[in-house]
Amino acid sequence: MLARRTHWLKQALLGPGNAVGIRLTFDDGPHPNHTSVVLQQLETHDQEAAFFLIGQNVLQYGRPDYGRHTLGNHTYSHPRLGWFDLRGAEREIARCQAILPEATQFRAPFGRLTPGLWRATRRHGLPCMHWTLDSGDWKCRSLDDARTCAAEVIRLLRDGDTVLFHDSHPWIEPILDAVLPVISRNDLASRSEVRV
Repeated sequence: MLARRTHWLKQALLGPGNAVGIRLTFDDGPHPNHTSVVLQQLETHDQEAAFFLIGQNVLQYGRPDYGRHTLGNHTYSHPRLGWFDLRGAEREIARCQAILPEATQFRAPFGRLTPGLWRATRRHGLPCMHWTLDSGDWKCRSLDDARTCAAEVIRLLRDGDTVLFHDSHPWIEPILDAVLPVISRNDLASRSEVRV
């Protein structure tokens, strides 16, 4: 299984999802090839999303026009920080925020919100955003995997979900080709009829 729901205890600790609707989020961009495709797919289906950007990727690849989409801080280098690394956490968030001053939210690398990251986000006034459904797109290694991933996301999707995708991943396009029409129709009841 590729897609999975976040454990109920983690959801309880990190707060509720959206009251209604589906929130699409993308981590680890920008990517020189895939981000622009994702932005076009979202535009085609009239969907908004939140993009959590890695500061060094912005410096390396430049930044596409995100238009109406929300931007978030995903640290400068996406490190796996020690649980109590306060200085490292502050440095990572501050460096990314200096590159992306318009970032209004934060998502921890690997979803691992350490005390240091939590403290630094408070200092920078950035609310932390988690997810309720991890698409598992980052595990895909083939088109068959992408089709399986999309089918699992569609099956698990619930109203109010915040879904984690990665616009840095090569199989994101076929996954979104299947998932976005279901979300655009806002018809989760008929999702079993969707062919992937």
